[in-house]
Amino acid sequence: MNITKNTTGDLSAVLTVTVDKADYQEKVVEVLNQYRKTADIKGFRKGQVPMSFVKKQYEQAVIFDTVNDLLQKSVSDYINTEKLSILGNPVPVIKDIDWNADQLNFDFELGLAPEFDVDLSKIEIENYKVKVADEEVQKYVDNFAARFGSLKSLAEAEAEAVLKVDAKVEGQEEAKATFVRLEDLKDASAFIGKKVGDVVEVNTNDIFDTAEEAAQELNAEVSEEGIKVTYTIKEINKTEKSEINQELFDKVYGEGTVDSEEAFRNKIKEESENMYNKESDKQIINDVVAKLVETIKFDLPLEFLTKWLQTSNENITSEEQAKEELAKMDKGLRYQLIEAKIAEVNNVEVSAEEVKEAAFAAIKDQLKMYGQTSIPEETLQQIAMSALQNQEEYNRLSYQAFTDKMLDVFKNNVKLNEKEVTFDEFVDIITEKNKELAEA
Repeated sequence: MNITKNTTGDLSAVLTVTVDKADYQEKVVEVLNQYRKTADIKGFRKGQVPMSFVKKQYEQAVIFDTVNDLLQKSVSDYINTEKLSILGNPVPVIKDIDWNADQLNFDFELGLAPEFDVDLSKIEIENYKVKVADEEVQKYVDNFAARFGSLKSLAEAEAEAVLKVDAKVEGQEEAKATFVRLEDLKDASAFIGKKVGDVVEVNTNDIFDTAEEAAQELNAEVSEEGIKVTYTIKEINKTEKSEINQELFDKVYGEGTVDSEEAFRNKIKEESENMYNKESDKQIINDVVAKLVETIKFDLPLEFLTKWLQTSNENITSEEQAKEELAKMDKGLRYQLIEAKIAEVNNVEVSAEEVKEAAFAAIKDQLKMYGQTSIPEETLQQIAMSALQNQEEYNRLSYQAFTDKMLDVFKNNVKLNEKEVTFDEFVDIITEKNKELAEA
């Protein structure tokens, strides 16, 4: 077997693979002999089918499969050995093949990745630092006090009551048990003062902001005109907020982690700012990506990529469709190439152990959100390892670990202009950036 590369353009080449009969004959004979042993053909005893008959029936198909397997492996090995950086996959050139010839020739078109340099020091962006105001800290304090509070039974409904009800939607045969949190309603006046056993009939438009919200809450189809719902009150409760004391501090952060209300509020402020600054880090990545794609210019093998899309995507049936799809892929494809270059230069790699650590940290953070702060590390490790058995989840965590490393590269090399903003200002900035991105 022989493989040669012929350059056909700045970013294109053709691999010509010459396959001699000796390269595949032994494997073909081996497969045919196996067929002969197992073939169950009328008129012949099993294992006694003449080889001439087996060849007549199966040889062409076996040669075809064997040669194709050989081609896939040899082309892949050649690309890896020669360290060719290609886009997409090799596209076979369609031509007539004489499968009885002593020598077979195959051509594969390649799209070559462009050469370019990345200088991150030339990139300059804003680095937003979100400061959490005392008012926002108070919201978290109130939320924790409510979450770890206790339920108190009420004789009649008041503004902050939570009602356990049977809700019967007009047109449905059976009522469904659910809960109604009065402070979440657009207008709760129909429920105020009601007692257990009372029945309340309302139109969804009176208590919900939108038909979509009503449909979600009631699990029913709701038109813009609304729909009548009959609520039968079964229980009336109210959450009594926990006192702001050591018991609450321990429930939220674990025993002894904070020992005063001031330390509690400082901890909330610190964690909130860390959470918001993680969002700011995501924006660093988004802004750097946008700048890189905007400023680093290089050509792509468009003719090859168009042909590759037509051959690899069964939903693309014309050259015009392929070009349209390629236009949609353009920015993403360019950043993939830029990202790969940055990763190569900075030796950014992710090990299996790092993926495991990422899974452990993710599980720990998730459980912490639900107040689970005292789960043994061994149990957390077991949960993390179980999650990693899912290939999709493994890939997600692997790419997250890779992205975290890329973020470090950006922070160490890009010029970051720190800008302190409030949470509301940050939301406005991100909203505007996303709007501009959608319109681009």
